[in-house]
Amino acid sequence: MVRPQIAAFARLAGENTPPVRSLEGQKTQLSRTVHGFGYDAVHDEIVVTGSLAEAILTFRGGANGEEPPIRVIQGPKTRILGAGTGAADKVNVDGVHGEIYIIIGKSSGPMNSLFVFDRLATGDVAPKRILNGVRGGTIAVDPDRDLLVVNGGNALSIYNRTASGDAKPIRVISGPKSQVAGADTFTLYPPKGWIVSGCEAASEAPLAACVWSIDDNGDAPPRWKIPVQQLAQGYQVSATALDPVHKEIIIVANGHKVQAQRPEIMNAIITFAWPEIF
Repeated sequence: MVRPQIAAFARLAGENTPPVRSLEGQKTQLSRTVHGFGYDAVHDEIVVTGSLAEAILTFRGGANGEEPPIRVIQGPKTRILGAGTGAADKVNVDGVHGEIYIIIGKSSGPMNSLFVFDRLATGDVAPKRILNGVRGGTIAVDPDRDLLVVNGGNALSIYNRTASGDAKPIRVISGPKSQVAGADTFTLYPPKGWIVSGCEAASEAPLAACVWSIDDNGDAPPRWKIPVQQLAQGYQVSATALDPVHKEIIIVANGHKVQAQRPEIMNAIITFAWPEIF
């Protein structure tokens, strides 16, 4: 039986290296169907969904063992709908502006809603604002430019961070030249204005990692790309993260095989040096 957990590994950990700590157990309130979480580097906090319980959980950055969350957003006023809708499985946080972001609706649906909560909210609280009509279920924020990016429908939709109601994106990166593909988690690099995500879709699965500018619009090709032969060896790229200090990109190759050339590489964390983007 797979136990829901958040595991932390040493940066230089290799194959079959155990985690240095693991957050798991009943008191954590963690559940399955979590496909991404946010990290608030400003306040050293981890924000994760409890999609089966229709909740947002916040932990200390150094949480370990069976440690309970320090805050829980949950209840009818939140309007969070969980696993039954196929969404609420990913969340992100903006520590600069003190906000938590979650998309409610089917992850592939064209008419989802983005809910924004105060970072310090706890209990049965209503969202502070709602953005309707977003496509996709994965969110990232550029606090330097006050922009919000949503990945979904093979498009990167860029909004003003404070957009609400029926506001439309100010730019959309999409089209065959752009090679945009969906991903469970993608990342932004505000110092350079980069969007880093899965790309080169095959059977709706991203096979590579690409970089676009947050100022790009329309069918804009990626500025950089790591191809599938080097990246995930044919497995789906489900998540990307950056380590600017060491000029590295970290990707997760999950167990969904698309054009696998090395069957031993699945459900793996793979790190590449990519100094050009920093």
